[in-house]
Formats: sequence, C-alpha cells, structure tokens
Amino acid sequence: MKKTILVVDDFASIRDFVCETLQKKGYDTLGASDGNNAYKLLTSRPDIDLVLTDYNMPDCTGFELLKRIKSTPAVAQVPVIFLTTESSPEKMKAAKEAGLSAWIKKPYRADSFFTQIDNVINNG
Repeated sequence: MKKTILVVDDFASIRDFVCETLQKKGYDTLGASDGNNAYKLLTSRPDIDLVLTDYNMPDCTGFELLKRIKSTPAVAQVPVIFLTTESSPEKMKAAKEAGLSAWIKKPYRADSFFTQIDNVINNG
C-alpha cells in the first residue's frame, strides 16, 4: 500500500515541488500551508504516515506543530521530519527532545533526502 506524506510549507512553490518529487518516488502526498492546517488534516486523516514540515512558518511553526502532534495521543506515533534552512543547534536539540525523527537541511541532496524519508517511514 502507498504511504502518504503530509508536506507542510508556507511557500506553495516549494510545497508543490516537494510533493511532485515524492510522488515520482511512489508516495501519495497532501499539502498544507502552515502548522494549523497541517494539524487539522493530520487529525482528520488516519492514513498519513509521515509529516514533512518546514521549521519557519507564520502562525504555527514546524516546532509548534511537532509539539502539538506529539502531545495528541491519536497522532503522536506519526513521525515528523523537518525540511528546512534553519540550522540552529539549540533548535535542533529542542526538536529532537520533542520527538523529531529527522532534520533535513535545504537545499537537500535527493539521495540522502529519500534515504532519510524511507528510513523514518519504515522504522518509525
């Protein structure tokens, strides 16, 4: 069965590009423009296997989204990966402690991008 990835980024062009890239690799994708929309989608769709989110977004950041997901029992098991230009070691540490599965830096290399996504989806 196809795995579904929720892609969260406030820039539609980036969101669309990442969705297309993942679809070419055989994933189903959903898009959300911020953490609030992503959380609504995630809690209403039991078929989402992974959340791939930007860190810096208006309204609800990737970190705030991560904390909401991990504190909601119904969706706490869904892994979260940050895909971001953010590189602060303090933010990385806080995200790991909050339950982040992986941190992928933009711009990313396609091979390591897919390796990390496959690893997280298959191993939790």
